[in-house]
Amino acid sequence: MKKKLFGSMSAVVMAGTLVLSGCGNNAANPAAKVDDSPKALMKQSAVNATSATSYQMDSNFTLNELTVKMPAESMDSASVDQVVSMLKGAEFNVKTVYQGDPMQAEMNLEVKLKGDMEMTIKLPIVVTKEKMYVKVPNIAILPLPENLVGKFIEIDMKELAAEQGTEFNEAMLDPKNTQKLSADLSAAVLDSFDEAKYFKKVPTGEAGLPEGVKAEDVVRFEVTNDTVKDAITTLVNVALPKVLDTLDTPEYREMMGLTEQDLKDAKSELSTKDNEEMSKDLDELKNYLTVNTFQIDTALNKDKFPIHQKMTIDVNFKDPESDSSGKVSLVGSSTYSKLNEKQTFEVGIPTDTITLDELENMNY
Repeated sequence: MKKKLFGSMSAVVMAGTLVLSGCGNNAANPAAKVDDSPKALMKQSAVNATSATSYQMDSNFTLNELTVKMPAESMDSASVDQVVSMLKGAEFNVKTVYQGDPMQAEMNLEVKLKGDMEMTIKLPIVVTKEKMYVKVPNIAILPLPENLVGKFIEIDMKELAAEQGTEFNEAMLDPKNTQKLSADLSAAVLDSFDEAKYFKKVPTGEAGLPEGVKAEDVVRFEVTNDTVKDAITTLVNVALPKVLDTLDTPEYREMMGLTEQDLKDAKSELSTKDNEEMSKDLDELKNYLTVNTFQIDTALNKDKFPIHQKMTIDVNFKDPESDSSGKVSLVGSSTYSKLNEKQTFEVGIPTDTITLDELENMNY
C-alpha cells in the first residue's frame, strides 16, 4: 500500500518538475522582428520557455484572506472553521533549481501555517532522471521514529513500476518532450481567448515588479465579473477541444499513456454537452460567484522570456440554498533567475537514504 501511494505521488511530482523545466531562454534569432501584440508576446514567450538548460525559480503563494460563513446549526460549521483558521494567511514557498544535463532538479518546499496551529513545514525533494528523493519532515503533530526523521526516502521509478506491473514511461519524464508539450498546450489555450477582451499590455513601471526583475514587456490576462461567463464558455467549448486535438498525436498519446479511444471519448463527452443547459447554468453563476479580481501578469525580458509571473485572485462566493458565503483572496508569483548558468544544489544527491522496501518493513 505504501509503495502504491509513493508511486503515484512520485510520478506526479517528477512529471510536474520536468514540465516546469520547460521554462528557459531561447536565443535563436533574437534580432528577428517580433509581433508585439499582447497575445503574440504570450505565444512567443511560451515558445521561448522550452529551451532552458538550467534555471533557478522562486515561487510564493499566499492565501491573504479566507472566510466561510455557514449557518450555526450546520454540522460542518465547526470543522470548516478549523480548516479556515489554519489556512488563512498560509504561505507556500518553493525554491527550485534545475539543470538538464545531467538531469537534476531540487525543490525546497516550505509551508507556513498561521492561526492556532501555527507551524512551518519544510520538505526538500530531489529528482534525477530515474529517481526521486523526499526528505522525511519533522512535524510535531505527526510523530515519526527518530531514525526516520531527516532521512531521504529513495524512490526508484523503474523498480517501482516493475513491482506494480507497469512500465516506466521514460517519454513522459524526458525534459525535451515535456517542454514541447507545454509549449503546444499553451499555444492551444492562448489561441482560444479573444485578445481584445482578455489580454492587454501593462506599463512596466505600473506592474509592481519585484526588485531585480528587468522587464521589457508586461502582459496581463484578466477575467472580470462581466467576462467570467464568456471565459468559462470559451474554456469548455474552444480551449479544451483544442487541447484534446493537440494531445491526439502518436507522440503525445504514447507520452501521456493515452489511447485514441480515450481522446475520442473525451471529445465526444465535450460535444454532447447541452449548450443551452450550460448557458443557463452560467447565467445563474452571477448568483453564486463575484469576481473582484482575476489577473495573471507575465513579465518578459528583452529576449521575450517570461522571467516573472504574478497571479492575483479575489472572489466572493455564496450559496443561497444553504445560506453559505465566503471570500477567497490570494496572490502567487514565480521569478526565474540564473538562466542557462551553472547551478549550485544545496542538497545534492542524498546519501542518508532509506528505500521503500526498508520503509515498508519498519514498524511505526
